[in-house]
Amino acid sequence: MDNMNVGAPPCPPKGFGRIRPSADERPISGGHHSSGRHRGLPLLSLYTCLLVVVTFLLIIAGGLVTSTKSGLSVPDWPLSYGKLMPPMVGGIRYEHTHRMIASLVGTMTFVLTLWLGFKESRPWVRWTGIAAFGAVVLQGILGGLTVLYLLPAPISIFHACLAQTFFALIVSLAFFTSREWFSKETRFSQDSSALKQPLLMTIALVYLQLILGATLRHTANQQVAISHVVNGFFVLISSIVVMIRVFHHYEREKKILYPALFLGILTLVQMTLGMGAFIYVFMLGETLQPQAGKIFFVTAHQTLGALLLATGVFLLLRVYRKEIAR
Repeated sequence: MDNMNVGAPPCPPKGFGRIRPSADERPISGGHHSSGRHRGLPLLSLYTCLLVVVTFLLIIAGGLVTSTKSGLSVPDWPLSYGKLMPPMVGGIRYEHTHRMIASLVGTMTFVLTLWLGFKESRPWVRWTGIAAFGAVVLQGILGGLTVLYLLPAPISIFHACLAQTFFALIVSLAFFTSREWFSKETRFSQDSSALKQPLLMTIALVYLQLILGATLRHTANQQVAISHVVNGFFVLISSIVVMIRVFHHYEREKKILYPALFLGILTLVQMTLGMGAFIYVFMLGETLQPQAGKIFFVTAHQTLGALLLATGVFLLLRVYRKEIAR
C-alpha cells in the first residue's frame, strides 16, 4: 500500500453524500495520522475484515438451514430445546450452528460499533457502524420470528435479504477503515460516470435477483422462478458491460480492473450454479435421496449471490474513492 502524504481528500461528488474529512483523517507522510484517534486503524481494519469472514460463514450456515429444511428442527427461541447446547443431531446441527455463528456475528458487530464510537472521528463511518448493529439486531429478531411463527414466507424473505444487505455493509466498513481509504490515490484522468452508471445498474439488478431468489426459495412459485431466470440474464449482460467499460477505459487501473474481472467471473459461476440449482429443484424434485447435489448447488448459488452484491458495492466504493482523490 502506498504511503500517505499531506493533504486531506476533498468532499466526494454528488450522490455519495456530504462526507467532510476531518483533521483526524488527513494523512501525513510515513503512513501515520495526525491524531491518535486513528493509531488503532490497522487493528480495527483487521478486526472488520475478520467480521467480514465470519459473516460470510453465517450466510453459508443460513443457506444450509434452508437447503436442508432444518429451520424448524429447533422449535423454540432464543434457546434450543431450552438449552444453550442441545444434542447436535439431524437438522439441529444446522440450525443451532447457524444460531451460534449468528450470536458471534452480533457480538462482534456490537464490539465494532463501540470501537468506531470511541476511535473513529468520521461521523458517517460511526453511523454506518450503528446501522450495521441495528441491522444485525433486527436480523436476529427476524430469525427468531421465523421459528416462532413456523417460517412465514414474508419474514423469511426479509430475513434472507437483510443478511445480504448486512454483509455488504460490513464489507463497506472494512474498506472505510482500511489503509487504502486513507492512502494517497491517483485521480481518474477522465470522467468515471461511464463506469458508475452500469455498475450501479448491476448492483440494483443483483439486489433484485437476491429478492427474487429469496422469494423463490421460500415460496417455490413458478412465476417467480421465471422472473429469477430472466433477471439473471440481465445481471450477466450488465456485468459484461461493466467489464467492457473497465477494459476499454481503465485497463491500467489495477485496483479497478481486478475487482471488475472478479465480478464478471463470479457472475458466470453464479449462472452455472443457478442452472444446477434449477435442475435439482424443478426438474429432479424430490427424486434423489440423499440430495447432496441439491444442497450444494442451492446453498452455493445463494452464497455467491451475497458475494456478488458485496463485490459490486466494493468496486463502486473504489471508483468513488479514486474519483475524490487528489
